[in-house]
Amino acid sequence: MTQKTKGLLSVSVPVLVWGISFVSTEFLLAALGPMTIGAIRFVVATAMLYLMMRRTGTSLKVAKEDKGLFWLAGGVGIGLYFYFENTGIYYISAAPAALIIAAIPMFTLVFEALIYGRKIDAVDVGAILLSIVGVMLVMNIRMGALFSKDELMGYAMMLGAVIAWVVYSMASRPLFKKYSYLTIIYYQFLYSLPFFLVAVPFEKNQWALVGTEALLHLVFLSVFASVLGFYYYAKAMDLLGVTESSIFINFLPLVTIVFGYFYLGSRIAPVQWLGGGLVILSLTITNLREKKLAKKLALEET
Repeated sequence: MTQKTKGLLSVSVPVLVWGISFVSTEFLLAALGPMTIGAIRFVVATAMLYLMMRRTGTSLKVAKEDKGLFWLAGGVGIGLYFYFENTGIYYISAAPAALIIAAIPMFTLVFEALIYGRKIDAVDVGAILLSIVGVMLVMNIRMGALFSKDELMGYAMMLGAVIAWVVYSMASRPLFKKYSYLTIIYYQFLYSLPFFLVAVPFEKNQWALVGTEALLHLVFLSVFASVLGFYYYAKAMDLLGVTESSIFINFLPLVTIVFGYFYLGSRIAPVQWLGGGLVILSLTITNLREKKLAKKLALEET
C-alpha cells in the first residue's frame, strides 16, 4: 500500500466522524453549553489516550522547546476551535455550520504559502473555489437567511473556528518529525482542557435533559470524533501534507447532509446532489495534480 493510499484511507475516518459530529453537537446543545460539551468530550478522550499510551509503552516525554506548539495546537487549535464551532452550531445549526468549515482549505493554503513557502498556482485556487461552490449548493442556503442577527453571530463564530483550525494545522506540522501520533494528540488534548474547564461554571447546563440518547452522542464525540478522528487526521497530515488533508474537509458537509437525512429525516434536493458532484470533482482535480507533481519530482531526482 502506497503512502498516498494510506493517507487517503486515514483522512476518510475524520471526514466521516466529524461530519456526523455536527449533528451530535446540535442535538446536545439543547441541554448543554458548548464548552461543557467540549469539556466532557476531551476529558474522556484524554483519559483514553493516556491509557493507550501506557499500554503501548509510548513515551510521555516531550521536549521543552516544543511545549509552545502543543499549547498553541491544544489551546487555540482545539480549545478555541470548539468554542467557536459549538457556539456557531447553536446559532445556525449543523448544516450551514459545516459550510463555513469548507473555507478551511483556502485559509490553510494561504497560511502554508506564507509560513512554509508552498507555491500557489491557478489549479490550487480553482480546485478550492470549485469545492466551495459545490458545498454552497449542497447546503442549499437561501441568501436572505444569512443576514439576521443570529445567522451573523453563527457565521462569525464559524469563521473563528476556521482560523483556529488553520492554527492547529500549522502548529501540528513540525511535531510529526519528532513524536508519535498518540503523543501529539494526547498533549494537544491535555493542553486544551483548561480552556474548556474554566468556562463550564459559567454555562447554564440542563443536566436533567441528558438522557440515554445524549449520552450516546457524548460517547460518539469522545471516542470516535475525538480519539479516532484526531489520530487519523494527524496521520493524514503527515502522509498527505497539511493542505491536501485540509481539502478533504470539504466532504464534511456531504456527510452531515446524508446523516441528517437518515437521522433527522432531512430531504436532499437535486441541487445538493449537484453540489456533491462538484466537491468530488474538485478533490479529483487536486489528487490528479498531486500525482502529476510527484511523478515529475521523481523523474527529476533520477
